Amino acid sequence: MDVRTARQWMVTHEWMVKPMHQTEWIEGRGLLVWLAEVFSALGTGLYLVSIFINSFWGALFGWIMIVGFKLPLHLVYLGKPLRFWRAIPPFTRAWRTSWVARGMFFTILYAFFGAIGLVTTYLLVYDVVGGSAVDGVRALDYTMRVLGGIFAVATGIYIGFAMSYCKGVAFWNTGLLPVVFVVDGVAAGLALVIGQGLVSGGVDIAGVEATGRIAIIVNALLILSYLVNASYQSTAGGVSVRELVRGRVAAVFWTGIVLLGIAVPLAISFVSLFAGEASSALLIIAIVSHTIGAFSLKYCVLKVGIYRPIIPKACVY
Repeated sequence: MDVRTARQWMVTHEWMVKPMHQTEWIEGRGLLVWLAEVFSALGTGLYLVSIFINSFWGALFGWIMIVGFKLPLHLVYLGKPLRFWRAIPPFTRAWRTSWVARGMFFTILYAFFGAIGLVTTYLLVYDVVGGSAVDGVRALDYTMRVLGGIFAVATGIYIGFAMSYCKGVAFWNTGLLPVVFVVDGVAAGLALVIGQGLVSGGVDIAGVEATGRIAIIVNALLILSYLVNASYQSTAGGVSVRELVRGRVAAVFWTGIVLLGIAVPLAISFVSLFAGEASSALLIIAIVSHTIGAFSLKYCVLKVGIYRPIIPKACVY
């Protein structure tokens, strides 16, 4: 083997001895996956919060984020959107082994039950029906809220399971990841429903803000636990954490997640707690900051996904 061939062989097989970044879900066309999953977290979080506080407009906007943004982005990424039906039962058995197929199925069921629930909620909130029909519509509305809520959670959490099953990417291969994604989505949903309340009213902003304060703290502790666990779980996981906190995505992590996603909303929340009420301007800053944090979290987790090398001891950075 000549020198040129040997060099080419070594470059081609670097993945055997070096930690290699995954790019399929975060670079080029993979950015569609990132955007789809951010809208998934925001939409499911907003929908879940809204059905608990009986906010029709919040639930509607959450449903639109899933059906109007998340689902189309995923279909475009898959390359042949008109063949989406092949990924759902009873046309395939892929759901037995594929979390992507399960996620598609969950999202479609959520879209269906959520749409019916939006109609029944509208009928009740705006007194469109009356008399004996009210009891029937109320029962249907309750059923659709339960089913819509179940499949909203499934839609928001499935990507975390899909990623945690990637044994080759140590940073993702943990049961904490789905929990982090769900809690972050709920925290973002609480922030967004405050924004909806500022525009249309009908929302107990103080109560939602108090719940959001707890959600932010829990979310911060979960992210910290996730990073600590990844650092000690494997050498490759430690490489991902180091790249996250002081590598090429450190600016996004510290600015997008820590500062805007956690510190700013939490500080404004405590201002509201001790001052009695935060101004609308401060609340808007908190909502925008928290939303940027949601985008940053998914970006960072996807960006620092690094494959384990075949020869672990060579995993140095």
